Amino acid sequence: MKLKKHHVVLATLVVALSAAVYLNWQLSGGNTSNTVDTSKELGVATYVNSNISSEDEAALKTKNANLSKEQNEYFAEARAEREVAQEEAVSLAKEVLEYTENPDEAYEDATEQLSKLEDMILSQNRVEATLKAKGFSDCMCYLSETSCTVIVPKNEMNDSSALIIKDCIKENSGLPFENISIVEV
Repeated sequence: MKLKKHHVVLATLVVALSAAVYLNWQLSGGNTSNTVDTSKELGVATYVNSNISSEDEAALKTKNANLSKEQNEYFAEARAEREVAQEEAVSLAKEVLEYTENPDEAYEDATEQLSKLEDMILSQNRVEATLKAKGFSDCMCYLSETSCTVIVPKNEMNDSSALIIKDCIKENSGLPFENISIVEV
């Protein structure tokens, strides 16, 4: 009796599966080929023909050239200002080292601050050099003990740029991603 029940259940499942296959075949129009219509797939790249005239293209190139010139001026000016500020901080720390009345405590404190400042300057330079090696034409890195700000050209940013920048800073400074900000100019 038990064997008959198993055979009946098995036969019912086979009939149900056969019916499902037949209905699927009928509803798909009897097309058994495995071709996929890529026109309806998400993420498929398609070429878009834009009708840009040569005048518009020339104007766009001129605008990009002017933007590049402005960016170069900005980075040169910012770099000069940062170097002046860093030199003042280093010279001030060295003056404190020279004119300490209590050589033990003040000298140790000033030496530690000077060492931190030099490490920060070296880390900034490493970040900038690494980002330039990874394809950015120019960048500025402002690093502190708790945060970092990186300034990069706007026209060089793409989908993966933020991750590349943050990974580079984390590698060189150990700061977490949430303490890193990116500014586009």
